[in-house]
Amino acid sequence: MLPMLALLLSTVSADAGTLTVILGGSPPFPTIEELGQDSVASTDSSLAALEEDLMLWYLSEGYPFAGAGLYFSSRDTLRVNAVPGRHAALEEVRIEGAPGTRSSVFTRMLRMKPGEPYSRAAVLEWRGRLERLPFVESVGSTGLFLGPYGDLVLVQEVVEGPSGLFSASMGWDGKGVEGGGEVAFTNLAGTARQLEVSGEATDWGGLNAGLRYREPWLFGVPLSAELEVAQDTPESSWVNRQGSITFIWGADLLETSAGAGIWRGYPPDGSRETYDYGLAGIRYTPGRRVPQGWLGADISLEARVGDLSGEEMSSVLSIATLSSTGHWFRGVLGLGGEILAGGVMSGDWFEGLLTPLGGQETIRGYQEDAFTAVRYVVGRPEFSLGETSTRAYLFADLAALETMEGLTRYPAGCGAGIRGRSGIFMTEVSAGFPILEGPGSSRLYLQVSAGI
Repeated sequence: MLPMLALLLSTVSADAGTLTVILGGSPPFPTIEELGQDSVASTDSSLAALEEDLMLWYLSEGYPFAGAGLYFSSRDTLRVNAVPGRHAALEEVRIEGAPGTRSSVFTRMLRMKPGEPYSRAAVLEWRGRLERLPFVESVGSTGLFLGPYGDLVLVQEVVEGPSGLFSASMGWDGKGVEGGGEVAFTNLAGTARQLEVSGEATDWGGLNAGLRYREPWLFGVPLSAELEVAQDTPESSWVNRQGSITFIWGADLLETSAGAGIWRGYPPDGSRETYDYGLAGIRYTPGRRVPQGWLGADISLEARVGDLSGEEMSSVLSIATLSSTGHWFRGVLGLGGEILAGGVMSGDWFEGLLTPLGGQETIRGYQEDAFTAVRYVVGRPEFSLGETSTRAYLFADLAALETMEGLTRYPAGCGAGIRGRSGIFMTEVSAGFPILEGPGSSRLYLQVSAGI
């Protein structure tokens, strides 16, 4: 068809001027802009490219048997009558480039099953979900082929990243060292199961430890179950332990969760403190990966309500926590930061349930867990420079908190650092100091991570 058409056009059109193209026929049919054609000239090569782009558009929409007729209605007007043909179904999904992960981990996220009509919109949404998987380095090309049964085979290329990481962090003020370590798997045994184990030694020889495990896609739907247990030792003769189970429903950028947990405190006076609670939360993660890092936001809110009891206390206690991070990049410039807020909303409380603040993760420049807050707000703005994920940055950690004594304090720290990545290794070095005390009170922070 195409050689005869080209011959006919070459005899009808004497010059190579720009044509007015009118697309029509049986729906669906694209606009000329959707074909990526800024202009069409009356040459054989330009007309062949137009027809090829049109057939590729129909294929991407699920019409592999489409056809089109092209003819001139005037010297400078080209009419295209398209016939889409049968709308093909999805025959099979194949994953290439991810040998360490089960194909079902990826295909279950596609909201289109074999035998259903092919949907380009569903594939585009699916690619976005794959890009947000923590163990996926990048999502490659998407191919469509006609299968042996006359429908479409979808072939998706995926580049795997590390399935987990080991990280260690430390803080040093010239006198002593504070630090901890963590091992986290985001794709345990190629199943997308998550396992995280963390530990931190205390000055008095105790151990703060935690374990979190997530089982994804229960019953073949985006429902996950998460088990978490933790222990912390505020003092040498004081230990707190807690455990919770949470069920999480994922819907693209939004996760909602609900569950229950128990907390037990054993303070130095020998009493036993209990807190049995229900919990609910929501998490919203709009954004995408770019060479500089994560462009977007990560916002999570959790509330806990339950019965609190001790030797001389009984109450209904409600606690809420908010965590919000965001990053924006333009060229070499980057703006970002984090907001942390929460604490006791109502009811009596035990000291062991309050939030410790200070150190690398909350208010840099101060000793680890320097403050115990009943209620708090921490803003952590950051300004960075860099063309890739290797970036130099300035930061300020500004807080307002209410202490156990009912006092309001406003600790603030600032400093600078650099973070970067080379292969499987990620390193961050920074220094911060309390603004009111000056650089002479600086603390040095180091965090090293390695993909596994």
